[in-house]
Amino acid sequence: MLFMALQDDRAVLPLILYLQKRISLWNSSKRLYFPAVFIAFCITVAVPKLVTGYSNLEIFICSMAELVFVGNAISGTMLLWIKYVPFNQFIEKMTSLTKYYYQLPSVREYLVQFNRRIHRYTNKYCAFIAILIVFYCVAPVATSFGLYFQTLGTSHNGYRAGDNVSEVSRPVVEFNLHMEQGFFGLQQRTNFVHYLLFTSVILPMMFTTAITVHTKLLTICSSVRYCEALLHVLTFKVNSLHLIPKEAAREQLRDIIHTHQRTLDAIALMVQAFRPVLLLQLVFCICIWCLMMLYFTIAEEMNVKFINIAILFFVLTVETFGQCYVGTRLSNQANELTKAVYACGWQDMELDVQQGVQMILHRTQWPIGIQAGKFCYVDMECFQKASKTMVNMSYSFFIVLKDAF
Repeated sequence: MLFMALQDDRAVLPLILYLQKRISLWNSSKRLYFPAVFIAFCITVAVPKLVTGYSNLEIFICSMAELVFVGNAISGTMLLWIKYVPFNQFIEKMTSLTKYYYQLPSVREYLVQFNRRIHRYTNKYCAFIAILIVFYCVAPVATSFGLYFQTLGTSHNGYRAGDNVSEVSRPVVEFNLHMEQGFFGLQQRTNFVHYLLFTSVILPMMFTTAITVHTKLLTICSSVRYCEALLHVLTFKVNSLHLIPKEAAREQLRDIIHTHQRTLDAIALMVQAFRPVLLLQLVFCICIWCLMMLYFTIAEEMNVKFINIAILFFVLTVETFGQCYVGTRLSNQANELTKAVYACGWQDMELDVQQGVQMILHRTQWPIGIQAGKFCYVDMECFQKASKTMVNMSYSFFIVLKDAF
């Protein structure tokens, strides 16, 4: 399925469900695997980062930024695991609705092309991310091993009679770690054996984190885009009402009323499934913004740790931006449907047709969009407000603390 042509161009999000099966979110017989991953995250990442002491404030901030990033990925995906029932119902409703639409020649081709486009872009995204994941996981290990054996060779070449063999066989090397943290008393930064133990535990955790964070993002964005596509179909059908005879228009209007309600039901299930995930996303995004500004305040120079935090800041911000972007597209498409209903000339139609249109208009009085908890809609307006607030708060924070450190 992954990196292959779409086998069933009428299936609903087949590649997304395939990715979810790989991390035990979708396959009901293996769904207990992901809670084990969450427990492993708590043991190998969260607990060591929270209980380990740090030599300076810069290392502490860098470690907390990593915890926020990994915690957002694993905890957010865990919330998706918990919300399996509404998401499963959402997929079932979407499948049922699209099967009905495929009976209509005017809609069938649009949905088939949409499925192919989603599948193609998802595969391209996965291919690009796979390269980054391999580089992220392999690069620190490769550089550490290369540095170790280079230093080991240099030590042996410089060995002289009478030298302590143990000192020669244990060169002093500072290894590159995937995460800035202690690990249950190990000296993984300077001891080769400890580094191997640490890497054998952390590397699978980092690989799993990289997969889950992008699966979560693809699940949310693709699901929202699918709902947007169905609202677009309804808009198209409303706009074509005036082009068909009155009797046919009456039948099509009944169909629009029915499918509109089914679409709203599916969107409601999607919103229910994603609410806690999006709330956590916004909270952690704000946290990493604060950590970024705090590090900028106390750092004496732009070093590697600052670059690491900047990368985490960029990735988490782009992820939040993507979710806000698709949320805005969904809301805009719902508004386009409302405008199409108002402009369809329903005032000149027969009484029973007017009553049907009024039913649709009544449903459109409530805004449609994805939500973070039950507090706000996740859209570009929310992103802009949060960004503006954080910039103002960060500047005030910088003014207050710039003389304290």
